[in-house]
Amino acid sequence: MKKLRVGVIGIGKIGLSHLKAIKAIEPLGYAELVAICTHDPEKAKTLCATYEIPGCYTLSQEMLKHKNLDLVHNCTLNAMHYEINKSVLERGLHILSEKPLTVDSQQSSTLVALAHANNRKTAVNFVCRFYPVIQHIKELIEKGTLGKIYSIHGTYLQDWLLFEHDYDWRVESRYGGTSRALADIGSHWIDMAEFLLGRQVERVAADFATFLPMRKCSPTETITVDTEDFASLLMRFEGGIHGCLTASQVSAGRKSGLTFEIDGSIASLQWSQEHPESASLTHRDEPENIVDETGNIFPAKEKEESKIAGNPEEGGLPEQARPTLSRQEIFLEAQQRMIDNFYRSILFSEPPLYADFLQGHHIVHIIEAAIESNRAARWVDIDR
Repeated sequence: MKKLRVGVIGIGKIGLSHLKAIKAIEPLGYAELVAICTHDPEKAKTLCATYEIPGCYTLSQEMLKHKNLDLVHNCTLNAMHYEINKSVLERGLHILSEKPLTVDSQQSSTLVALAHANNRKTAVNFVCRFYPVIQHIKELIEKGTLGKIYSIHGTYLQDWLLFEHDYDWRVESRYGGTSRALADIGSHWIDMAEFLLGRQVERVAADFATFLPMRKCSPTETITVDTEDFASLLMRFEGGIHGCLTASQVSAGRKSGLTFEIDGSIASLQWSQEHPESASLTHRDEPENIVDETGNIFPAKEKEESKIAGNPEEGGLPEQARPTLSRQEIFLEAQQRMIDNFYRSILFSEPPLYADFLQGHHIVHIIEAAIESNRAARWVDIDR
């Protein structure tokens, strides 16, 4: 059986998630992590020793000379995505890139053309598609369970950049691109909305705000912030569906506040990443139902009753109960599913559920249209 030989460039927080997911896939026999690259030589050596990775690099171009590579994960700063993705494709390798694909659409267009010319598989790490319940929600929409879709609306709220001493490279456009809140986290929401609806965004109207124009990047240095802390986006999707998103990285107390509600002519459906294992399905004059991660639909009342049954004071856990996973564990499972689907699409022609570079290019166009809309205070059409 063919085995993909994989390398990872950039081992920050998200790069480490990729590394762990690849190592979890290795026992299946069709992928092997053979090289990593991070600018810190001691960190590189430690990780290679800990995870038994044979190739250890501090320069991406040196890693790309590794003769046995088939595929690369690019987990670097946003501003580095283009050059590294381009180099990977020029070497004839498959590529999985972190989002946003690039910081402008001229770059993303070049990558789409290059991938097509070299006949290489591409993916963008829009991992939220791979929560099991999200896949079942898509099936319900396609079956018409919600009826005609009227609208989708929701949030992606975080608080990790709430204070002026909260600094990250993303707050500076030279590293992260012109947009931050919308491009960094709002892009996940937009991709998931398009995936669920099977419709693309056609027009946007945006409002950005930078509440902390100055931030301390060290005890002695303050920088001017040139990216947004908050973004509000109105959208018009194909087929007349309306959308609304609020993305914020300064919402106190919110760690993983990705939510959406889809309203249809028959029913509405609500989901939150803070409770990712299930969604709520509601009708006008009927009790609430729950959609779980296996696709089962049952009355919400039963879920509450099962909680009581699982209380040790009431007699212990039900015999068939699945161990409760943390949000982070559920996210890592989704990350693993995304990467596995990409690998299997390369090796076994498995149908791709992931976003490719063409979708990543489309999302870059949406971000650019939102930036223009905020600047000009008007609706802007998405370039095709």
